[in-house]
Amino acid sequence: TAWKSRTSDNFYQDNLYYPSTWGGDQSYGGQPFTLGATAQRASGTLAVGADYKANGLNARLWYYDFYRFANTYYGEATYTYKTGKGYDPFVGIQGLKQDLGATDNFFGQKVNSQVEGAKIGVNIPHGQLFVAYDKVNYDANALHGGVVVSPFTANYATDPLWTTSMIRGLVELGPGHAWKVKGTYKLFNNQLRLMAAWAKYTTKLKGNSTDTYGDITWFFHGPYKGLSLRDRIEVSNGKLANGSDRFVYNRVMAEYDF
Repeated sequence: TAWKSRTSDNFYQDNLYYPSTWGGDQSYGGQPFTLGATAQRASGTLAVGADYKANGLNARLWYYDFYRFANTYYGEATYTYKTGKGYDPFVGIQGLKQDLGATDNFFGQKVNSQVEGAKIGVNIPHGQLFVAYDKVNYDANALHGGVVVSPFTANYATDPLWTTSMIRGLVELGPGHAWKVKGTYKLFNNQLRLMAAWAKYTTKLKGNSTDTYGDITWFFHGPYKGLSLRDRIEVSNGKLANGSDRFVYNRVMAEYDF
């Protein structure tokens, strides 16, 4: 019935489509699209899902009812072929469907979003490499051409689409398609983890852009086991929400698991 954003002190009946200074919180929202739902209280969410894992298959199905925003159906499946030699190829598919009539949502315009995605890659000793593709279909009669309505991930880029980057993805950019290449590798008995990625977005309403990503994490062992230090950086090129053509975001993180 309530939600706590990563910059809030408490739980509220709010969402990320609120004005960016809601409640005096300067980190709020950002509204990648002005969806017309600002200052509308979110009364809650219903989520029901199931996961299945067996013989190399990893699948999940979820239904989300974001009250007065959208009904969301999401599914994905990944199959990994175990070679027994340390190099295990995998393939995956994902799909998302949203709907809600104009008289039932905050927007006064029907929600109709459809996403298809796929990925192919390989698990290698101490790492992984994959290529992913996602497409958000365009519907001229739907809200913002068929944008994915995501009141609790928008502008946080924490949605499950495989082409989403650290800063943004197709949820933030709207209908279109995206490619992403990502690699992960661990060194020094898994104490050092390196990640790099590149994504290209071609969208109907916000043009074309690319995101280049780098990530390095050091995991402490011995008496400091559970502590990790991480530095993430992403460079976005292409039209951004503030009208600029380039944005560099560096995020330093310290975490202690106990």
